[in-house]
Amino acid sequence: MDRTMEEEISLLSKYQISRFFGRNAPITQQQCDEEAERILGASVLPTTMQGASSYTVFGGTFVIQFRDDTSPLDADLLGLVEQAYAGFVPHHESAGKLGKLHIYKMNMIGGVSMYLARDQLQADDCNLLRRTLQGYARFFASPWKNTPAEMPRHNQEVMLADYSSKLSQLSQGLPERFRATLEHLIASLPRLFAQDWPFVPNHIDLLENNIHVDPATGRLVGICDWRDAEISPFGMSLGGIETLLGVDTVSRWVYHANESELRALFWSTFYEATGFVPDTHRELIQAARLVGLFLQHGFEYDENGNKSAASAEARGLAFIDAVLAVSSQRGVP
Repeated sequence: MDRTMEEEISLLSKYQISRFFGRNAPITQQQCDEEAERILGASVLPTTMQGASSYTVFGGTFVIQFRDDTSPLDADLLGLVEQAYAGFVPHHESAGKLGKLHIYKMNMIGGVSMYLARDQLQADDCNLLRRTLQGYARFFASPWKNTPAEMPRHNQEVMLADYSSKLSQLSQGLPERFRATLEHLIASLPRLFAQDWPFVPNHIDLLENNIHVDPATGRLVGICDWRDAEISPFGMSLGGIETLLGVDTVSRWVYHANESELRALFWSTFYEATGFVPDTHRELIQAARLVGLFLQHGFEYDENGNKSAASAEARGLAFIDAVLAVSSQRGVP
């Protein structure tokens, strides 16, 4: 009998918890629970979704997270994230250590991961998903206006050279059909690193389990797991909208039947939230979106962790093909 989505997640979470405490022995799950209860003054339970480098519990309206000593949170970066995406991310604060484990306290954003609300959101011609998309659009638009003035732009030249090198590697290594798009993106890179283009904290892992929604209304309640956020050009994480517009099936990426309508709703809400954006900047936003998608899905790794351009049959390339196909049909929003 096939397992339900909830059963799959429960099994994965139990496995991750077991691995976490196996790595961090002699510290036990009971010790962490007791320390969390001491901090919160309330009983705690493990969260439904766990991570590979952490153990997370909740009690009342707060969350306590214990992290590997090799995977602490960057308090300065998270402070910038909270300013740039005010209202969409939890507040993080250090709560000390337990042995070698780092402890953090966060307010609980509520809702459930979109992964668990997929059926409700996509029912009735994606009725509730429309509200999720509108919230998602405001989330992505937020740093356009709310990026802190002191946002660092460290190693900008190094990042530009790195992106250019990686896209050039893809241009040479991926099938010929991608070359024209990649050459256009390489030519656009200097404009994304110009002083007048905003650098913002970009979430680089916008999977369904990091997007929390109210399953009864579709309202986006928050985005979690900012551990690996990076400060980079605005728009680099906008490829995350595809997660809401389709489904990754066993064989390929399939967009919802009303994808065109849903995409138009996203972009109209996005530009309503940003205010006036000239066509030249809109084109750059789309370029940044595609750069992010190619960097995330255009590579593959061998068993030794060596990175190379994805092979012709790779699922990541099928996904990029699907994105480019609808992008060419829709044009620049």
